[in-house]
Amino acid sequence: MDWNIRKAALKDVDAITGLRIELLKAVGDVSEGNRAIVFDANGRYFQEKLSNGGYSAWVADVRRTVVAISGLVFFERPPHGENISGLEAYIMNMYTKPEYRGYGLGRSLLNECINNCRSLGVGRIWLHSSQDGYHLYKKMGFIDKDSEMELLL
Repeated sequence: MDWNIRKAALKDVDAITGLRIELLKAVGDVSEGNRAIVFDANGRYFQEKLSNGGYSAWVADVRRTVVAISGLVFFERPPHGENISGLEAYIMNMYTKPEYRGYGLGRSLLNECINNCRSLGVGRIWLHSSQDGYHLYKKMGFIDKDSEMELLL
């Protein structure tokens, strides 16, 4: 199978949004009842953040169709012992359509994210893993950190 990895552009917003909806459906975070509103909100988010640099993404194309994606959101925290730069990246929206899994697309996209972070001086990359992606992240050097908590408002 021939495929191409490239940096996402504004023309990819609909494809990125569609893959995000597939990901959210797979993890039970979107239903037919809220799909349209979640799609619209995500489309606006990606349009804005791809335009202003708040979100960077890479896509995998097969026959000119986007079939996989990975994205980064950057932010700064005060420097600390494990990350003296304070610059961090959160990997989000890492998703490959099921029929294209097992060809190395996810690994290639993850490498693009990691290399981009290195070039920008990012000191820490973190993510939330699905069961499907867990072993890839472990192979790529990610470690488990179990101290996260959240409060939904």
